[in-house]
Amino acid sequence: MINQYESKKKFNNYILNLFLAFLTFTILFGRSFTGVYLFNFRIGELMIGFCLVVSLVLLLLPYENKIIKFDKFQFYVHKILLVQFVLVVFLTNTSIFNVYTYRSSSYIWTFVFLYVSLFLTKNLSKESWFLKATPLFLPGLYILSTIKYPEILVNFFQNYSDKFDFVKASDLLVVFIASNFLLRKRYKNSMSDFIYFIISSAVYLPYLLFKSKGAFLPAILFILFNFFFYIKIIRNEKIKSFLIILISVPIFLASTFHIYGNFNFTKQGMDDYEQIESIVSSDQIRDNLSSLINEKNTGEIFYSFYIMDGRLYSQEQMADWRLQIWQDIYRDLFYESEYFEDDNYKLVRIEKERRNDIFYKGFGYNELLPAMNHWERQGTDGTNENPHNFLIYSLGRGGIFQPILIILFHISIFSYWYRKYKNFDILLYQLPIVMTSLFDASMESVRFPFIFYSYLGIILNEKF
Repeated sequence: MINQYESKKKFNNYILNLFLAFLTFTILFGRSFTGVYLFNFRIGELMIGFCLVVSLVLLLLPYENKIIKFDKFQFYVHKILLVQFVLVVFLTNTSIFNVYTYRSSSYIWTFVFLYVSLFLTKNLSKESWFLKATPLFLPGLYILSTIKYPEILVNFFQNYSDKFDFVKASDLLVVFIASNFLLRKRYKNSMSDFIYFIISSAVYLPYLLFKSKGAFLPAILFILFNFFFYIKIIRNEKIKSFLIILISVPIFLASTFHIYGNFNFTKQGMDDYEQIESIVSSDQIRDNLSSLINEKNTGEIFYSFYIMDGRLYSQEQMADWRLQIWQDIYRDLFYESEYFEDDNYKLVRIEKERRNDIFYKGFGYNELLPAMNHWERQGTDGTNENPHNFLIYSLGRGGIFQPILIILFHISIFSYWYRKYKNFDILLYQLPIVMTSLFDASMESVRFPFIFYSYLGIILNEKF
């Protein structure tokens, strides 16, 4: 009996460490890692397939089971969401044999990562190598993204992955928030995690602003709210706290200059860093990131919005790009529409007859959303199909009820935490990360939800 117990324990530890290693590779190498081919499928595709299978099991699994302990509210909301997907498939004549169906609906299946993490990390020790390594992820990512990417890894991803790319801004945000959140919970608001929080913020804020305003603003929100948890330390250790903040200023300036090549947050060089498909040599990687970017007035955080002809516009190009897509997706649910180019190659939308059969079922998962089916909205490489808003995307795909169910699912996570701990701490982790999904194509990928929900499972299982 003892031998059986020890064998089971060793096996469980093996699976746990395999999961944590997989999470570590995803954190450090992002899209490059999930694009590696195994058995003629990309790792990301295999992950979605795994989530799909587990989702089908969950659909049939009773609440009272010996596998995973669910929050009751969360359990039934997720089940309803899965049933709603099936109904949308039926109502929109979506093909269940088309791989694109599951690719375009991946944001539904990736909820499974939370349950996988809850199950595998339930006995995670505070002495785990992963928790000890967590503080090292941020400096590691900074070095890989802005200083030196090992040539051996560049060659590997170029040969075995469909794409080599730096870690995306939204993925960086998750790691930044999760690292600081876990450290604060582990060390109970000590001076050591306060130092880590201040220094990591000073180093990473310029980089997040550089990569994406959609990641920068939630980071600011996280930092501002996080200060409230350190008020006691600041009051009790005024001199030390002042010195740490003072030291962080030149670190912030050094990081800013390293990233931009100046102190005015002006990007220079190649157009659109987020669209770069590959870097072909270590020499190029070693170049300052400012050589990769064309000026796009990224330092302008607050834009001038205006209304004209019943539509909302922005004077900032990328903000306006998103706004027009979001409004078109919403309007397409209620009106037949035609998209075409005018003589100046500008996209024009004409509304026709009102319809009453799309708003509750969406457009389904067979093909691109009508509002995205134009070259102007598909990015420089012609592959973008996301409106850069998680809820708007789910609205277009699954109708009005789907984003409501998604919101309820995330509310259920907060509800579970509040009943367990009687505080609002989990919002410090949830809100900034969910916020960035409203301005970026993040939840529609596989990396972002995998990192987000995996860390969330660890946090909910907290035993440290």
